[in-house]
Amino acid sequence: MPPEALTDRGVVRRMLHESGVHPSKRLGQNFIVEPAVLDAFRAAVSEVKARRIVEIGPGLGAVTQVLAPLAPEVVAIEIDGRLANMLQRRLAGLPSVTVLHQDALDYVFPDDHDGTWVVGSIPYSITAPILQHLVTHRRSIAGAVLLLQREVAEKIAASPGPTGSALGVLVQAYSDVELLRRVSRGSFYPSPDVDSTLWTMRFLEGARFACDPGTFFTIVRAIYGARRKMLRAALRLVLPRAVVGEILDAARLDGSIRGETLDFAELSRLADALERAEWPTESTNP
Repeated sequence: MPPEALTDRGVVRRMLHESGVHPSKRLGQNFIVEPAVLDAFRAAVSEVKARRIVEIGPGLGAVTQVLAPLAPEVVAIEIDGRLANMLQRRLAGLPSVTVLHQDALDYVFPDDHDGTWVVGSIPYSITAPILQHLVTHRRSIAGAVLLLQREVAEKIAASPGPTGSALGVLVQAYSDVELLRRVSRGSFYPSPDVDSTLWTMRFLEGARFACDPGTFFTIVRAIYGARRKMLRAALRLVLPRAVVGEILDAARLDGSIRGETLDFAELSRLADALERAEWPTESTNP
């Protein structure tokens, strides 16, 4: 069955019924029923020339069939055993495709940085864990082509910044991000409550900051966890008052600004100052 046939709502409903699957919100089971979205995946993945594609959440296999000619190896990871079994039968004639029944967060990426790309439509409920997983394994992955909730993707693209997010800073710290196409909620069956965005992340050789990652992201979480507060007040929620004053002075930053306005260079200076700070012998209340 050609991938475009799987964008027919009647076909999708019939296949789900035959597999005993009632689409689960918890699993983010919204199936692509817009051929133009498959074309967008095909164009984006064709451009990167992957040697291995790891697809997260293949569902009924529409995107999987688009990916099969684009790389020598396609690994499709499906958490729903009923769909995984169906895919193993349906795609048995595609020698490049391997279907795994497991949680994508348990997948161990082969050590092949230049050749592996991750592809998939990622449910909102697991967006942060999936992106954190990819960043953690970035030395084994060249990048990803993902379909995410539109608001999340736009926040990532705008990070760091007033409309960004801590998750976005994490992604941008290690990759180049490009938004490719807006995808309306009507492109799925059943339709989710929000629109989506197709985007790419290409991992960098190194991070956009030079200090300790633990210290850097302590600062980032403090800032974006209290985004309506001035920088000084946000830092006092997690650090002693005396340390806050010291690191602001050392980083040459005004404590009255909003922390989410800081760029990577300023965030890095702040984290570096925190690493060098002299802590009081007794903890002080913020």
